[in-house]
Amino acid sequence: MFPELNGDESQLIQSADSPLPWTYKFDWQTKQFAQGTDGRYLKTTTYAQYLEETAKKILNTRRFRYAIYSDRVGVDFLYETGRMESGISLAVIKTQAQEALEAHSEIERAEVTSIKFEGNRVLFSLEIEGIRGMTRAEVNTWQR
Repeated sequence: MFPELNGDESQLIQSADSPLPWTYKFDWQTKQFAQGTDGRYLKTTTYAQYLEETAKKILNTRRFRYAIYSDRVGVDFLYETGRMESGISLAVIKTQAQEALEAHSEIERAEVTSIKFEGNRVLFSLEIEGIRGMTRAEVNTWQR
């Protein structure tokens, strides 16, 4: 009645020869996907670009906002948009950001090395360790 699956777990594990993951690049100024001169949407080309773009998407997405994403994508601190700096703890935002990044299947470890208010935004400096490599990134998020 049910199909029989043959093989073992080793077939499911990605090898080093498997293609790099990619995502579409996003223009954070216009809030649209970035397009090349030919009108096609741009994709990340390196693993470091992929990790950075993924981090930006996670930290700029309010959790449960979009049905297309699971509950593991996004952050809760975006619900606090519009509150005063003194009413929001940067330590709590830092913890939530690290937890949200590490919930992604490709990210093994994420560390917020610096977090600060800059103008009407919060600026994160990140060290992200993925399955295939590591990168550093700066992410602006949360326009108050």
